[in-house]
Amino acid sequence: MPEITFKDLSLKDFDLTKRANDLRVAYFKAMPEICTERPHLVTQFSLQEGLFKRPKISILDKARLYRYVLSNRKAIVWNNKSFKKGMIPFEFNDNSLFAGSTTTKFKGVPLYPEFLALALWPELWTITKRANNPFYISEDDAKELNYNIFPYWMENNISELARKRMFEENRTKLKIDKYAPEMKLLERIVFFLASKPNCISHTIPDFSRAINEGLRAVIDDAKDRGSKTSDTSQKEFYKAISEVLEGIIAYSRNLANKAKEMAAVETDRTRKNELLNIYEVNSHVPEYPARTFREGLTTIWICWIACHLENPNVGLSLGRLDQVLYNLYRHDIDNNVMTIEQAIELISCLWIKIGDHVPTIPDAGEQLFGGTGSNQAITIGGVDKEGKDAVNDLTYVMLRATELMMLRDPNLNARYYNGINSTEYLKRLCEVNVTTRATPAIHNDKAVIRALTGKGDSIEHARDYGVIGCVEPCSNGRTYGHTGAILFNLTSVLELTLFNGRHRHTGMDLMISKETGSPVNFTSFEQFQKAFEEQARWLVTQATNLNNIFGKVHQDYYPTPILSALFEGPMEKGKDVIQGGAVINSSGATIIGLADVADSLSAIQKVVFEEKSLSFKEMLAAIENDFKGYEILQKRLMNPDKTPKYGNDDDAADKNVTWLITTLDKVFGEKENYRGGRYRVGYWTMTNHAGFGRLMKALPSGRKARENFTSGITPVSSVTPVLTKTLNSVAKQPAECIANGAAFNLKYTPETSTTEKRDVMLKNFAASVEGCFDYAGTGTGAMEIQFNITTHDMFVDAVKNPDKYPELLVRVSGYTAYFKDLNPQMQKEIIDRTEYLLSNGNYVYYEPFPLQKK
Repeated sequence: MPEITFKDLSLKDFDLTKRANDLRVAYFKAMPEICTERPHLVTQFSLQEGLFKRPKISILDKARLYRYVLSNRKAIVWNNKSFKKGMIPFEFNDNSLFAGSTTTKFKGVPLYPEFLALALWPELWTITKRANNPFYISEDDAKELNYNIFPYWMENNISELARKRMFEENRTKLKIDKYAPEMKLLERIVFFLASKPNCISHTIPDFSRAINEGLRAVIDDAKDRGSKTSDTSQKEFYKAISEVLEGIIAYSRNLANKAKEMAAVETDRTRKNELLNIYEVNSHVPEYPARTFREGLTTIWICWIACHLENPNVGLSLGRLDQVLYNLYRHDIDNNVMTIEQAIELISCLWIKIGDHVPTIPDAGEQLFGGTGSNQAITIGGVDKEGKDAVNDLTYVMLRATELMMLRDPNLNARYYNGINSTEYLKRLCEVNVTTRATPAIHNDKAVIRALTGKGDSIEHARDYGVIGCVEPCSNGRTYGHTGAILFNLTSVLELTLFNGRHRHTGMDLMISKETGSPVNFTSFEQFQKAFEEQARWLVTQATNLNNIFGKVHQDYYPTPILSALFEGPMEKGKDVIQGGAVINSSGATIIGLADVADSLSAIQKVVFEEKSLSFKEMLAAIENDFKGYEILQKRLMNPDKTPKYGNDDDAADKNVTWLITTLDKVFGEKENYRGGRYRVGYWTMTNHAGFGRLMKALPSGRKARENFTSGITPVSSVTPVLTKTLNSVAKQPAECIANGAAFNLKYTPETSTTEKRDVMLKNFAASVEGCFDYAGTGTGAMEIQFNITTHDMFVDAVKNPDKYPELLVRVSGYTAYFKDLNPQMQKEIIDRTEYLLSNGNYVYYEPFPLQKK
């Protein structure tokens, strides 16, 4: 167990350095710019090598492509130009301690025509001026994409390749000219979303070997393994690993040489020395083992850039950096190579670099995902593989850097093991949440480890988990789980059950699934549950079938040599990650609408079947009329004193939540993915609970049409007045059925007007976390909690005056975002969340916030 050497864990004597502050100011000032470098190089190579005509693309083809891109992309050491609001150019002093960038822009929008970049095609000449989160693009770049890049990918992107394959398979096997019905369901939007058309992501690479041995050692290992195997596919795999790692090394050398070239003409001595330092560092790593903390960070940064050249960054996460880098940090501090202030500055510079790009989101996507970052999670704290306290000095350095920078990316996640990690550490996590208003999320090690071992992970692997994207736990660097593969709208299962296989969004004349009987004829709640489970099983089958089809298309057209080179398992197996090369193979689904469906089940159970105060026919009439003419019924359904509501420690309501969670775990767990692994289920919703909510009609819970659904595993807003009861309801849910993670969103009123009040708030804050993580003294509890700690008045003012709050950080449902970037529906959802006063444990009532036009 590492010794904590800090007397003051807050490190409040250390502030932002001028360098870090200047970069942060420029970061918030800069608007995102579309970068065409990657699509240009990828298209050029694909044309030269005839890749568009290949029936399959091998991993060696891909490795050669990425080596070409890495070797030929522009070496940018410092980027001191960008555009501010109004697309006005500005310059600043970029003197980051890390060279290189994800794109050629200071804040770029990378494009992947292999995936969904073509969705921007209709917007090329308008995206600069769109109302929500505009991207700058020059006239020349728009023309380049329009004429010279996008046309080649019309039939060669993953979605079209999958569509073509489904059509041909149906014609051959079934003798019908239709493509897969699963694809049709996806296009109807209200049932589920699939992320494979957009990425191979939602995982954590393993940086430890690159840091400790260097990429040259991995190349030598690959060559040695390749020489010893007679398997042709393995020989090709090892050649691909060598090829692509040479490309990463070449890119770092190009940066080093560019820095040396700049130093030769630099007249300022300080800047000249900084450029020469970059030259020295990037000449050495990532090719050879890192010798210093800075070199370790540089190794991660260069490899991180390479990962993003291979795949869009959708929840690709960095893992347990306070563990991977601790020995280098300790060495430099103990040998006076580096000060604490310099360590914080290095971390701050890396944090800015990690956020140097934003995801490619078309205007229509803004309705579902508006305001999201890339969700690059970093994990700190918790226990090590042996179960010992893993919190160290670097954990606190990273917390301080996060507190000072207050950025959307990276998404900081802190692990806490009650009884092993100190209470002082927990209090520090709470304090950073109060300061930043929204980060870090806090994960319950006991519950998470139980969930992972319940799915077959070894205890050592489970203890070494990192957090992916929003809240998904996976063994660090050895689980390829694509945790966000399926985003499953549970309210559509309810809809299919209520209307006997039909859905009001797609029209009552269209049979979507199967008839499970009209609920009007059901005589018991158990009959309704049985029909619900049948509909769930049907929809889960469609979603997992489609995910597996996309996965097989990835295997044939999108091998991943870079990710495979930075992962535990592929080198030993001689197999790509997407072919099953990882140590642990799984797939992840996340559920949207849990609390809304659970409360609907409770309402049906109580009102229709137990009290018999309302017939099912009347219930259907009420929701089909959006409760017009049924206002008294709607109030009764929303009243937790009259109708059981999840979040009030009410066993009747909580039991329905448990039934849903265990049923979905069973139904998804029966499905095998295309790599031979199983599906795991989670409850985190990003902004989809607001997006799906806009499409869905009224529910038996009393929720009206087009209202937001509830986020993650959180109870419905405004029906849970007592904090302790809310914590208990969530804590009692079975962690072993939630292996893909859960986001529990809480909103606390800041009580920090005096030092005394702040101290009391922090004490109560930590106690609320302890209580939720150790439910009723059982030692188990909720998987995770995340917070918003901003006053209601500030949120309302931020809606009206967004320019006053450009840096207001909020926790959505898993990730952090800037409040101003969220669409009006999502802003309303956050404002309307139940807000608690920790000093008395009760909620603070506010009238529902009116939906704004933007």
